Amino acid sequence: MIPRKFFPSDNLLWRTIKCLSLLLVFYFVFLSFSAFSPDHSRSRFPDSVRQSFDLPFPFSPSSTNLSHILFGIAGSVSSWPDRRHYIEHWFSPGRTRAFVWLDEQPPPDHPWPATSPPYRVSENTSRFGPRSAARIARIVSEAYRLGSDGVRWFVMGDDDTVFFPENLVSVLNRYDPDDMYYVGGVSESVEQDVIHSYGMAFGGGGFAVSRPLAAALSTVLDGCLDRYASLYGSDQRVQACLAELGVPLSRDLGFHQMDIRGNAYGLLAAHPVTPLVSLHHLDGVGPIDPRRKTQIESLRTLDSAYRVDPGRTLQQTFCYEPGRNWSVSVSWGYTVQIYPWVVSPRDLEIPAQTFRTWRSWADGPFTFNTRPWPDDPCKRPLVYFLDPVEESGWSGSISYYSRFKREPECGLVGFGMARKVQKVRVVSPKMDPNEWTKAPRRYCCEARTGDKNSMEVRIRRCGSDSTSFLYSGWK
Repeated sequence: MIPRKFFPSDNLLWRTIKCLSLLLVFYFVFLSFSAFSPDHSRSRFPDSVRQSFDLPFPFSPSSTNLSHILFGIAGSVSSWPDRRHYIEHWFSPGRTRAFVWLDEQPPPDHPWPATSPPYRVSENTSRFGPRSAARIARIVSEAYRLGSDGVRWFVMGDDDTVFFPENLVSVLNRYDPDDMYYVGGVSESVEQDVIHSYGMAFGGGGFAVSRPLAAALSTVLDGCLDRYASLYGSDQRVQACLAELGVPLSRDLGFHQMDIRGNAYGLLAAHPVTPLVSLHHLDGVGPIDPRRKTQIESLRTLDSAYRVDPGRTLQQTFCYEPGRNWSVSVSWGYTVQIYPWVVSPRDLEIPAQTFRTWRSWADGPFTFNTRPWPDDPCKRPLVYFLDPVEESGWSGSISYYSRFKREPECGLVGFGMARKVQKVRVVSPKMDPNEWTKAPRRYCCEARTGDKNSMEVRIRRCGSDSTSFLYSGWK
């Protein structure tokens, strides 16, 4: 601004310059606020919802990404034709680094499919005994000796393991790849953990070994295989060797061995607050989407949601329709449940037992609490399964869930209004991949019925003092 001393106090020019200067100051202040304020015109939602849609996704050049992971798939020439569809479901040529480790060379009259990962033939392990456990146990060490550039993590899985690679990246970013880490999950069935180990990552659910640990393992594993030849499985032998190295299991609940039989619905509808990393033993349960004929068709439905928002897939949230005192549980990208009565959050987060144990087909015990799935349809929720998912311009998604009507229906008056809801529309912000490096917390939601045939649920980040049970409705 030009100093006032150069102009008389009553000079018209001075007063004009002073006004113009003030206008310029206000104009630049306005531009500054506009640049850092959310664009309210993009959304119809309240501020509490809208703010959660516009979170930045910070990026660190040192973060682990998919190129830093090498998958080792334990397979055999005899099993591959029947199981390859599970691996090809998640494997992306040119993007995913993986090898299938076979027991022998494939027959020359059956060309190796281009849609499968490239294969390697395991070294001869007959000196360690006749079983395949030794061969599979050596996959990590043999993969390490390939000298793969840039690999931070060696991830093991079976030829019927379905991985969710982006979510695996989110989990591994919790750990420093320059340290010795052994990451995975245990069995769901207590009988399996008692027989094998609670401190062992079950190989079918998959486990990850950091590069420094893979280096150490490669130097001592053959000695371990001699010392622990009596152990049954490859994963047991690897864990026994890691115990000698002093490295414990870093357990993550997103690795699913799926040691269950029957119907996996109750488990998947109440997923823990962690990314979905893997599903195994899918041939041991019925199609996870009962509207589909095969498990692969069911996985494609789930995958349609996963491709839109990987981190939110199967994440559970629950809320209440305040006008009718209904309880609503959403397993995003999979299912919605409507209870025409009030169910506490403590009960909603417990999986309904629609399944049995792996070995004995018993009612338990499991490594988590379960609640009954009653035979009486009047004591069950109304169930909805995923239809399409749409991406939206405000970094969110809209997913739709349709009523599943094959089960017997309750004829009580209280169910009449709920049965009219044929479709549930779920509006949600996209999950920040870095969300999983922070303390885990379930998202909140708000539910309301629109017309007589539909309900809308809006998922939002919880406030510091928000509770699912007491939230009273829409703003």
